[in-house]
Formats: sequence, C-alpha cells, structure tokens
Amino acid sequence: MAKIKRSPKDSTILINIDKQIKAHNIKYVRFEQFDLYGVPRSKTVPISFFQHYIESGLNFYGGILTCDVQTRCAPDTGLGAEVTYGDACTIPDLSTFQVLPWVPNTARIIVDPYWYDGTPVVQTPRLMLKNLLKEFDQMGYIVRLGYEFEFYLFDNETLEPAYGSQPIFVTQYNNFDIDYMYDLMDKLQDGGYRIITQNSEQGPGQQEINLTYRDGLDAIDEAQAFKYAIKEISLQHGYLATFMTKPMIDKCASGAHVHISLIDKITGENVFRDDSDPDGLSELCKNAIAGILKHAPANTIFAAPTVNCYKRYRTGVCAPTTATWGLENRSVGIRVKGVRGSSTHIETRLNCSAASPYLTTLSTLTALMLGLKKKLTPPDACRHDVWADSTIQQLPATMEESLEAFNKDVELQEAYGSEFVKLVRAMKNWDMKIAAENCSDYGTPEFKTYISDWELAEFREIL
Repeated sequence: MAKIKRSPKDSTILINIDKQIKAHNIKYVRFEQFDLYGVPRSKTVPISFFQHYIESGLNFYGGILTCDVQTRCAPDTGLGAEVTYGDACTIPDLSTFQVLPWVPNTARIIVDPYWYDGTPVVQTPRLMLKNLLKEFDQMGYIVRLGYEFEFYLFDNETLEPAYGSQPIFVTQYNNFDIDYMYDLMDKLQDGGYRIITQNSEQGPGQQEINLTYRDGLDAIDEAQAFKYAIKEISLQHGYLATFMTKPMIDKCASGAHVHISLIDKITGENVFRDDSDPDGLSELCKNAIAGILKHAPANTIFAAPTVNCYKRYRTGVCAPTTATWGLENRSVGIRVKGVRGSSTHIETRLNCSAASPYLTTLSTLTALMLGLKKKLTPPDACRHDVWADSTIQQLPATMEESLEAFNKDVELQEAYGSEFVKLVRAMKNWDMKIAAENCSDYGTPEFKTYISDWELAEFREIL
C-alpha cells in the first residue's frame, strides 16, 4: 500500500498522541484488532517504530477472522486458502489511542485490516459497523449505546470461585477483595472507561460492571476492549476473570445487555420518545423493536457464539428464551426500561457475555435498521411472565437451530453481504465440528446437563 493519507483532523490527533506518549513515558504500543469471538489479537511495537507504522500500516495475518477461540483456522471462509493465507496491511485508527494504566509504559491503538491493493477486509465487523453507523448518520440519527457485563472470578491457581454463595447486590461481596476491586475500577477509569455501577451478581464469584452511554463507534470500541482490560487487571491480582457464558451448570450464566436509543443529530432530541403515546414510545421506537424481534432467531448465532452459550437459555434463570418485548419485564428478550423523556431507550437482554460486542451490536443495529426501513410493527408488549408461558415461540436452543434460522433469513443475509455470510457459516460449522470431536454426547439432551472439561479448557481462560 502507498503511504497512508491523513486528514488535518488526524494531524491534530497525532499532536495529542505525541503529548500522551511523552507525559506517560510510553515505550510500547499494542496494535490491536479483534477476531469474531472478540479476542484481541495484537502486535507490540516499540515506540521508535510507532510513527513508521502510523504512516505505512502494519502487516498482520489477513485471516484473523478465521481463527477460533484456540486459534485453529477454519476452512472455506473466503479468508484462508482462497487468498493464499496472505497478510493484510492494518491501518491504525488514531482516535482509539489509549494509555493503559495497568501495563507499565504501554498504550494501545485499534487497527483496521486492508488488503495490499487498498481494499478493506469487508468481513471485519468493525468496518461493517463504520458503514452501518454512517447510514444511521445519513438518516439523521446518532446511535447511543450503553453496555453492561456479567463475568465470573476464579482463583487463578485453584480455579475455585473467588467466593461462595449466591450474593446478588450483597455489599460484602461487592467488595469481597477491596484492594482488588478498587484497583480494578481505579485503573479502568484512569484508562478512560466510564463505569457507572459495580455489584456482585447471582452466582458464586460472579460480578457485574456497567458502562455509561457513549455514541456510535466510541461506545462499541470501549465495550469490546473493556472485557479484556478486566481480564488483564484481574490476573495481576491472582484472579481468572472469565466471560465464558456458563462455567457452572447449576449456577447463573453471564449475560451482556445493550441499551440503545437514537438521537436526532440536529436537535439532540431522543427520537424513541413520544409523550403522547400511552407507553411513551414513538412509532420509530416500535419499528426498531419489531426489527430486532423479527431477526432475533437468526441473530442468535451472534448473541450465543459458542456451544456453551446455549446452556444459558433455560426457563426461569434470568436469561430470555423468546423473541418478545415488554415494559420493565425481565422475562422478555427486549425490555423497555421504565425511564422516559430524554432517557427513553430499549435494552436487549439476548446476548451472552462470551459474545463480541462488535458482533452483537452489528447484528442488533442491522435488524433495527431493517425495522425502520420496513416500518415494521411489533406484536403487543408482553405484560406477564413469559418464562411461565409455554405457548410463546422459543428462540433457537442449539447452535444448529441458530444456524438454520440464520440460513433462512434472506433479508438479514442481504444486509450483511455474501462475504460475511460465507465467513459466519464456515465458522459456526467449524465450531460444531470441534465440539462433536471433543464431546461424544454433543447434540444430545445430556450435553446440556453439565459443563464438560473440554468446554472449560476451550473457553474459560480465553473468553
């Protein structure tokens, strides 16, 4: 590729980056991208070569998106043998430069992959999100997003939960290890993460930390990096933090909820708000809900990206099992929070904690956009406990069912593009193949009754 062209705005950002490098005595910069499972893949660059790679890009294996959690590369993705396993030239996004307070003299920057002829690796979720957010912008909307994450903490040596019981919101378990918890939150906030709440969750050793809202790609980048910042800082204190969805079969799974609203970019008004509506919701908001619900079965492939994730979806354990919506109803898939006015928003409760925020946000916003374009109307809001209602159609209960729903949703496939669809199909078929090779009862009802040693070895440390 030719030397990267930078705008006058980039020049201003580079001046600020230089100030940060000097102020924090930065010696190394991680050039980082993320695979389909949200795992960061990076190269560490000495600061003496930082400027060179900012100007020229950094070579990186072009098939990162074909790597599964344990870095086995799936076939038939369009990004492996088909392109002779070639490198991409990754271009740093200057706006993402971040000093890492938990690593001495180190910063990181997110990179986007392009082939050496200058064309983007179009299957990359972050690049797809840039295009989708541009479409929202052209419609006159800012996408406002807030994320919350549940995760488990284990002793890194014994692999026992950090504490016992099921202590949701219990103060002594919020701060079961005050030195660790406050160091974690201090360093996260020093790194720019805007934490609003932290508390113990329902499982032994399970915690939840939530972020306040940001707009557009800034919110998504923050959410994606946030998970691995938690993992890295926790390890420094002797804890294995895992976003593996279901590490213990008889305890609560971990979810990752996303809060969404649309803001008029001219007036700053929340366009999901309508004070004249009995529920305070605009037609636009209802279109958005309808789109998400219509495509929820197909998008389960992103909300539940591992075979372990499907052990989360059980009636009565706080994980939604239906494509439904309601007002302040925790049993549904899409909850409209009780706040109104400028804070009116919807919360999708469908996503597992193991899922990549890039993919869950891409899939949710794609379905939402289709709802807006088609002016879809949602079914009536559920005003009862849908977990207790066996008449409501269930979401996919296995990866096989999820992929089948994805393959049938032609409208959604067209929105994603054929290259991305090919990649997703190949990766999910690969995931199921690996599971079947390692668990003799995979695909049977028995597989859902326990957590296998293979699942723990496969997912707990990495995710």
